[in-house]
Amino acid sequence: MRTDTVPALSSAWRPTWHIMVTALIMLSGVFSLAGLAVPTAAQASTMVVDQCNVHVPGTAGATTALRCTVTVVNTISGTSTRSRTTVTRLCTLGPCSTPNGTFITDSVGLVTVIQQCNGSDNDASHAISCYVNVINNIGSGTSLAQPLTAPTVNQCVGSGTGGGGVLRCSPSTATGTTVTQCNGSGNGGGGAVRCTVDPRSKVSRAIPITVKQCNGSGNPGGAVLTCYASVITRITDNAAVTVPKPTSTPTQPATATPAKTSTTTTPATRSQSSPATSSVVAAPAGSTGGTDPSGLIMLVAALVLIGVIGALLYRRYAPDDLLARFAAMDLFRWPARKH
Repeated sequence: MRTDTVPALSSAWRPTWHIMVTALIMLSGVFSLAGLAVPTAAQASTMVVDQCNVHVPGTAGATTALRCTVTVVNTISGTSTRSRTTVTRLCTLGPCSTPNGTFITDSVGLVTVIQQCNGSDNDASHAISCYVNVINNIGSGTSLAQPLTAPTVNQCVGSGTGGGGVLRCSPSTATGTTVTQCNGSGNGGGGAVRCTVDPRSKVSRAIPITVKQCNGSGNPGGAVLTCYASVITRITDNAAVTVPKPTSTPTQPATATPAKTSTTTTPATRSQSSPATSSVVAAPAGSTGGTDPSGLIMLVAALVLIGVIGALLYRRYAPDDLLARFAAMDLFRWPARKH
C-alpha cells in the first residue's frame, strides 16, 4: 500500500516563522499610526444653522418685525477643526421658531450650512433684516485649501415684481450655488428688496459653504427686505488664531441686534451638543460629502492584527499533524508544522 508522506520542516523554518510574525506585527502598528495621523475630512463633521424660517403670525397678532443674524468663524488647524457661531433673533409678534435673543455655540465641528429667514413674514408689511457673516481660517497645509474662488450666487429671481417699489439687487441664476437669497420675495408692491453679497467673498473646497436666506419672504405690499451675505476665507501659515470680529458687517439700525439674553460658551477643545435655543444642529449623516481615509486604514490594520493573532494561535495550539491531514486529503500540500 502506498503511503503519502509529508516532508518535515527544515531547520530554516523556525527563524523564518519568527521573522514573519514580527513583520506582521510591525505592519499592523504602521497602519494603526497612519490611521491616527490622517486628518478627518472637514466635510465629515459639519453643523447647520437653521433659524427664523417660516415665521408666521402668533396668538398676539400679525408679524411686525424680523431681524436675524448669523456670524460663524470656522478654523482648520492641522488635523483639528473648530467653530464659533453667534446667532441673534428678534421676531415679533410672537417669537421666532426658537426663542429671541443672542446665543453662542462652540464646537469641534465646522458650520457649513446656514438657512434663515425663508418663507417668513408673508402676512403683514414691515421691515425684514437678515445678515450672514462667515469667516473661514484655513491652514496653508490643509487639503483642498487652494484655490480660492468667488462664491456662486443665485439671487433676486422672481422678486420685486409688484411695482412701485425698489429692487436693489442684481438677479443671478448660477448653479452649484454658495449663496441663494431673496428669490420669490418682496412682490407685494410699494416696498423694497435690497440683497447683497460681499464682493470680497471667497470660498475654498476645504470648507464648502451653503447660505440660503430670505427666499419666499416679505411679500405683502410695502414690506422692506434687506439681506446680506459674506464669506471671507483666509489661508494662513497658522490657522490657530483667536476668533476675530466679522470684517464685513454692513451698517444696521441700532435695533437690529436684540439685547443679549443668553450665552453658552464651552472650550473649543471638546464637542458640544448645541442647545435647542442656538439653532445650531448636527448635520444628518451623509448630508455632506467627504471620505475619511483613516477608517479604511484602521480596518486594514485590524485585519493584519487578526492575521497575526491567528498565526500565533495556530503555532501554539494546532496539532502537529494538522497540515498533514489536509495534505492527505489533497486540499493543498503545505509542509507540516514541527515544534
